[in-house]
Amino acid sequence: MITSLRTLAVLIIITLGVGCAPSPRVTPSDIMQTQTSQLFGNWEKITRSTCSRIYPDTIQFQKGGLYFGQKDTPGTFTQWDVGSFEVAGNKQIKISIANDAIVTYEFSILNDVLMFIDQDGCQYSYR
Repeated sequence: MITSLRTLAVLIIITLGVGCAPSPRVTPSDIMQTQTSQLFGNWEKITRSTCSRIYPDTIQFQKGGLYFGQKDTPGTFTQWDVGSFEVAGNKQIKISIANDAIVTYEFSILNDVLMFIDQDGCQYSYR
């Protein structure tokens, strides 16, 4: 009985191990490159909360690390007007704001929705 169980266990291990290729490794650099490429293009804000008012209604992220933000009403202040950005980690982006300070935000992209969380916990999204 014990010999039969050992034989069965060995056969299962051999069967499961045959033909299994190692999974491709995804590095943090791969994730950052994917997220950066997904940022490129035009985005329109879909969140209209009080805390999100300081952020642009539309924003364009360009290759080369530049962005252009704009409010629906021309001349209205926006925290992100024109500047640079850099994906700084798996879920972090550094953005130069209106006073030229560089601020780190949390971000994610899922189903064509770009979501940010600022230092005060304000969460807002673009599509």
